[in-house]
Amino acid sequence: PGLRYEKVLKLYQELGIASLDALEEAARADRLKNIKGFGPALQAKILQGIEIMRSGRGQRHIHRAAELLDTVAENLKRAQPDVKVTPAGDFRRGCELVHDLALVAELSGTHAPETQTIASGITVYITDNAHLGSSLIYATGSKLHLAQLEDHAKQNGLTLRADGLWKGRKLIAHKSEQDIYAALGLPFIAPELREGLGEIELGKKNKLPTLVEDSDLRGILHSHTERSDGVHTLEEMAEAVRERGYDYFGIADHSKSAHYAGGLSVEEIHEQHREADRLNARYGERFHIFKGIESDILADGSLDYPDEVLARFDFVVASVHSQFRLDRHAQTERIIRAVSNPYTTILGHMTGRQLLRRPGYDVDIDQILAACAEHGVAVEINANPWRLDLDWRWHGRALELGCIMSINPDAHSTDEIDLTHWGVEMARKGGVPKDRVLNCLSLAKFRAHLAARRSAIPKRRKRAISRASAA
Repeated sequence: PGLRYEKVLKLYQELGIASLDALEEAARADRLKNIKGFGPALQAKILQGIEIMRSGRGQRHIHRAAELLDTVAENLKRAQPDVKVTPAGDFRRGCELVHDLALVAELSGTHAPETQTIASGITVYITDNAHLGSSLIYATGSKLHLAQLEDHAKQNGLTLRADGLWKGRKLIAHKSEQDIYAALGLPFIAPELREGLGEIELGKKNKLPTLVEDSDLRGILHSHTERSDGVHTLEEMAEAVRERGYDYFGIADHSKSAHYAGGLSVEEIHEQHREADRLNARYGERFHIFKGIESDILADGSLDYPDEVLARFDFVVASVHSQFRLDRHAQTERIIRAVSNPYTTILGHMTGRQLLRRPGYDVDIDQILAACAEHGVAVEINANPWRLDLDWRWHGRALELGCIMSINPDAHSTDEIDLTHWGVEMARKGGVPKDRVLNCLSLAKFRAHLAARRSAIPKRRKRAISRASAA
């Protein structure tokens, strides 16, 4: 990642490097600095990139895994028309990177559960209707969840196997996952939660969260148009959102500092707002476009428009797009200052990670989440499969601190609106309920939320000034 072809050519011409192993050896021996343009920073980035490549071997982004599994499922159905296919493995558990490609194929008639590995390394669990539940549980995993579930069964005098739940020689549950969990004295545990991270104990106490679903989202926030780096017009994006059954759309093109992405000038903001007003007049109460911006967080934590411009927007997504290498303290303080800005509504892709491309910024996530909770700023779950940021492993902590989340596609075209689904998957995996998701609010309640934040701006501005003075 980040090593362009002209630098690859230089490596070969000047040091004879022609393989990844040779490159790593040279970087670790500090020999790259002898080549013009290869400083310590690039050398460190190369070593980091090699590690990213190695750690990502055998893994696929969740949307690519979906495409592959869909193709295999279609082929299975063509070969066996009566087969019913369900995705399984870590894809069904909503993992952001998928290694365990698996499907459950339910055939008519009687079939003892068995497994087969087919092309592309996909495991197919063959079963029948009578054993579907136990096959799904074992095909879905995780290994740790299964081990804990088997241990829980044993403690209750039962035996859980791939062919069902047994009491001695008697098969007592096997047909559905719900039946098996119920026979174990547990509520149904959603696949996304099956990681062995305390979900069984929560189930025993009847404290499992009621997870957000795709149908709970009422609006789409943080998307781009052709005015910045998007493909389609505001009207085309709004129509695509409306046709999908949502009640509102929050546009958030890039701001003026994002020159690489065609960030909006003040005059272009006026033009876009006039267009939104014209469309809203046509939509009436059936649908509404909210005027937003994705404002760059500058190095000192300020946003890249003055207050009088920020005040014109209905909402502001504050995001880092530059100077990724600030040290941990500086980067954390930078983001916290942006969060404390009274005009900030949502903190966009908090860590800036790109899966299998680059790690996130070095920040204190706990401190930033605490600041978001303090200032009522929503934490984005960026649904782009390359980001899926904030990482689901932090969602529980965000909820503990009192944060609200916002599931956003960061769409740059009408098709990318559908990426929202992967954000919902991450929210489910992180245990997020719909009452903690900003864009699960109805149109009326979302308007009220924005109005309440606007009325509180003077008070929040005083707090921000006080904090800056103390710093």
